[in-house]
Order: sequence, then structure tokens, then C-alpha cells
Amino acid sequence: MSIHRFSRFESRDFYSILLVISAFLGGCAILPPPEISPEPGPDAAAATAVEIPPQPEELPEPPAPPVDTQAETSPAPPEPDPPPPPPPVSVGILLSDDLPIFISAADQIKLQLGDRPFTVHNLEGDPANSPSVVEELEKSQPDRLIAIGLLAAQVGAELEGVPMVFCYVFNYEEHDLLSSSSNGVNLFPPFEMQLEAWKSLSPDLDRVGVIVGPAQEALVNEIQQATENMEIELFARVVNSDQEALYSFQRITPEIQGLWLVPDNRILSPRVVGEMMAYAKEHQIQIVVFGRKMLQTGALMAVTTVDEDVAAQVIARLDQVDAAGQFAAPAMAPLTQMNLDINRNVALALGLVESEQSARLERIE
Repeated sequence: MSIHRFSRFESRDFYSILLVISAFLGGCAILPPPEISPEPGPDAAAATAVEIPPQPEELPEPPAPPVDTQAETSPAPPEPDPPPPPPPVSVGILLSDDLPIFISAADQIKLQLGDRPFTVHNLEGDPANSPSVVEELEKSQPDRLIAIGLLAAQVGAELEGVPMVFCYVFNYEEHDLLSSSSNGVNLFPPFEMQLEAWKSLSPDLDRVGVIVGPAQEALVNEIQQATENMEIELFARVVNSDQEALYSFQRITPEIQGLWLVPDNRILSPRVVGEMMAYAKEHQIQIVVFGRKMLQTGALMAVTTVDEDVAAQVIARLDQVDAAGQFAAPAMAPLTQMNLDINRNVALALGLVESEQSARLERIE
């Protein structure tokens, strides 16, 4: 018998044979061969082991913050109270005299001052009362001053640190009453407004005159601008006395249809006014005056101010004083309204209206 020696065999082949025999003999289930690691080779000892770093543990998510349902439904905290308003500005009202026009203006000013506190002082037409009235004003310590009439404006200008607005002052330029702390309101309603009313009564009016004393450049400029806007020629004369005023009027009469007779007592005496009115009647000259009583002397129209308008412009100018007690610029505030009275008999005599029309002429405000 010959013997075959297995000097070396593969363990994997041997194991496979055993599996076949077992399956044939017993019908058992065939198991997969186990994973056999290869025999270490000669270089196995020299191999370097690779260390796998540990994986970081996953941290749990932080819990959601609790919801404060009470905070969502609670009302918002109240707004802080605003700071209290500053106290109202106090006003001193200074009258030159107790003339009805001054008293009426003062009454309307008091009405329009609202809740602003005020005191009233009257010089009673006498400059000798100035020291005592100034003492009264200094004791009352008004924040602002309203002066009605020339004497009041002159006295008020002497008060230091008190901004002033004056009204019913004609010769403010001569007395240097405008400054950074002293402003005024015009004495006359706008001349363009006067011309519109005048031309409605006298449509052919295209040449008018005015006679004034010195230091009335602002007034003449205003009239000049109004006549230019209305396409009317102006004859302006500056005089220094009542006799010169009469002479100038007589000289310009052939050139004009009407005349503004401004109340400048430096150049108009009662005698000269009477002579001028008589001369105007003789030469059919339309005279516009600035007082209703003057209608009785033969004037055609009387233009007067509206108390409410004067008061409104005075207070509006007073409110323009800044924190330093100054006005933006020395200036005169214009008026915006006027009263107009027409002498029906003079209008009829001048042929400006028919007899039946003259009966319907009313005072215009």
C-alpha cells in the first residue's frame, strides 16, 4: 500500500472537506466558515498599532426657557409724566393817556392775552408821572411791555431788560423807538387796502398827494409802494410847519384829485386844517382822513383801525421775542383790517354817487 503524506495542507481546504462529509451523513445545516485570521507573518511584530480616538459624547440640548405668560399679559409700565409747562409770560400794559382810542385798545389787548397775567399803568398824559409809573412797573416786574401812545413808548424804552411792543405811535422814527428789544405796530391800515376802497368810490382816481413832516421816510415809502401797485401817481411833500403844509397843498392841488391828510400835529394846526378843507372843497379835492370826527370838516372818507386787529398784531409781535429778550430785527408789524366811513354829502357834491346811491352808503368795516 502506498502512503501519501501531507507534509503541509491548507487548513481552509481541510475544513471544507469536513463540512461536505457532515452534510452528506447527517443532513445537518451547513454553517458558514468561521473567520480565520491569517497567521502572522514575519513582519507582524514590526507593525505599528493605530489608535482610534474616542468619539465625543453628544451633549443634550439645553431646556427651553420657561415662558412667563403673566409678563405677556401684563400692561406696559406707564409713561413718565411730561415736565410741567413754563409759567405764562407776564405783561405790563402802559397807556399814555385815557383817550378813548387808547382805552379801547387796552381793553381788547387784555381780552386777547388769555391766561397771561398783566398789570395796567397810566401816565395820564403827564411826563411828570413817569418816575412813579416806572416804579410801579419795576415792582410788578413784567416779562414784556405793551406801550399805547407816544409817551408810553418813550417811558417804556427806558426800562432795561423788558422787551416792548408799542402801538398808536406816529413819530417813532423821530424818537428812535425801534431797536432789537423794541418793535411796533403800524398806526395806519395798509395803504393799498385804502386805495382799493377809495377807487371803488372814485374809479377815475389816478393822482393823489400826501404831506408829512420830517422823519417819515418809512411812511412815504409805504404809500409810494401802494400807489405804484395800484398804478396811481403820488405827489409827496415833506414840510416843517403848518404854514408850509398849507402852501404845499395849494401848490399841488392842480396836480392831484385827492389827498391823504395824515395826523401829524407838528405840521397841522386846527387853523391850517380848516383852511385846507375849505380850499379842497373849493377845488373839488377828495380828502381822506384818519378819524371819524374829521368827516364833519368836509372829508370824503375816514379810515380807522380795528381794535381787535391792533391787539392781535401787538400780541403776535410780542410772542416773537426770543429767549434772550430780543426781536429778530427792528420792525413795524402791519395791520390787516380797517374801518371805513364815507361822508355821503361830500360824495354827492363831488359827483361820485347819485343822490339815491348816497343814501345807501354805510360804514364799512
